[in-house]
Amino acid sequence: VGRQSGRAARELERRTRPALAAAAGRLRRTASTVHVRRPLDPDLVVYSAFSHRGVLGDPAAIHRAARELAPHLRGVWVVRDEESAADPALLPPGTEHVVLGSAAYRRVTERAAFLVNNVNWPGTVAKRPGTVHLHTHQGTPLKHMGVDLLDRPGARHGLDVPQMLRRADRWDHSLVASRYAERVWERAYPCHFTSARTGSPRNDALVNAGPEDGRRVRERLGVPVGHTVVLYAPTRREYRRGGLVERLDVARLAADLGEGHTLLVRLHPSLATGPARGLGLTELHRRGVVVDATDEPHVEDLMLASDLLITDYSALMFDYALLDRPILIHAEDWGPYSATRGTYFDITEEAPGHVSRSYRELAWLLASGAWRDEEAARLRGAFRARYCEYEDGRAAERVVRTLLLGEPMPAPEPSGVPGARAVPSGRDLLPST
Repeated sequence: VGRQSGRAARELERRTRPALAAAAGRLRRTASTVHVRRPLDPDLVVYSAFSHRGVLGDPAAIHRAARELAPHLRGVWVVRDEESAADPALLPPGTEHVVLGSAAYRRVTERAAFLVNNVNWPGTVAKRPGTVHLHTHQGTPLKHMGVDLLDRPGARHGLDVPQMLRRADRWDHSLVASRYAERVWERAYPCHFTSARTGSPRNDALVNAGPEDGRRVRERLGVPVGHTVVLYAPTRREYRRGGLVERLDVARLAADLGEGHTLLVRLHPSLATGPARGLGLTELHRRGVVVDATDEPHVEDLMLASDLLITDYSALMFDYALLDRPILIHAEDWGPYSATRGTYFDITEEAPGHVSRSYRELAWLLASGAWRDEEAARLRGAFRARYCEYEDGRAAERVVRTLLLGEPMPAPEPSGVPGARAVPSGRDLLPST
C-alpha cells in the first residue's frame, strides 16, 4: 500500500507540475504588470556603465555632478553581482545600488524617470512613456560601429546588429563631443534620438586637471619621482582570433627607454583575461619591467599620470588630446586593421601626432625628440580642434542642467583646452645611438 501511495503521489506531482508552472508564470507577469503600472518617480535616476561593472565613465561623472547640483535626485547604480558591489574601487562606500536581475533592480528600472548608460540596456528593460534614456557612448569612434558593421562579417563576430539597433531605438539623447561624433553616431545608429552637444562628462577631469591630479596617481602606481611616464594603450584586432596582435615588444621598449622612465601598459578591456597577461605582461609587471595598468578602473587616472601616449587605433587618443600632451600613433598593421574593421577616416593621414610604421621608426621618433617637436604640437592642435570641439570642462554640469533638470545652459563653443599640463621632462625618451 505504501509503494502504491508513493507512486500515486509522484504521478500527481508529474501531472500538476505544468499547471503549477503556468500559474507561477501568470503570477510573475501579473506582478510585473503591477510594477509597470506604478507611476514613474520623477526624481529617480538609474545609472550603469560598462555592462554594470561599477561607478565608471561618463555615467559616473554625471552622477557626481547630479549629487552636487541636484541633491534631490536619487541616483541608483546597477552592478552585475555582489562581488562588484563589494569592491570600493568600483562602488564607492555609501553608493545606493541594486544587483542586476534582482527584484530591486526590476523595481528601480521600471519606475526611473531617467536611465543613464554607456552600454545598451538589456532587452528586458522596457521603455515606458515618460522615461528618458541618456546614452553616453564610450568615446569618439574611429572604427566602424552599428549598421556600418553589416558589410564586415569579421568585425561583427558575436554581435547582433539588429538587436543593437532595437535597443538603441530607446535612446532619447545621444551625448556627443564634436560634430564629427554626431555625424558618426547618427549614421551608425539611425534611430529615434536627439544628439546632445554636451561634450563627454568623464573628460571634464582631463580638461580641468592640474599637476596635482597626475602626481597623486603616480604615487599610487609607485612611479618614482621625476620619471617620464609613457602610456602604451593598444586596441584589439578583429582579424586575429582572440583580438591580440603584439605589434610592440613592451619589454624591448621599456629597456630602450632606460633609466628615468616608467612604461604603463593598458590592454583593451576585452583582453584583460586573455593569454597576453597570463603568459607575458603579468610577469613583466612582477619583475618591475613595466606597470601593467590593464585593471585600473579609471583610465582617466592613467592619462593624467602620463607624459606621452603611444597607441595604435584606440579611441583613447580622442580623450588624451585634451591634455595637450604628445601622442604617437604606431600603425604597423594599418592596412589589415582598416580593411577588416573599417574606419571613418585614415588615422595615418589625420593623426594627433607623428606616425610610425615600424619599431625602428618609433624608436627614431623617441630618440630624436620629434615626438615633442613643433610639428607634433601642430598635428595635436588640429586634431583636438576637429574631434574635441565641445569639450569645455562643463559637460557633466550641462547634462544635469539641460537633460535632467530642464534648465537652460549655453551650448559649448570650440575653444582652447584650459588646464593642460605640458610634459615636465626636457629629455628625449630614447637616447641617440
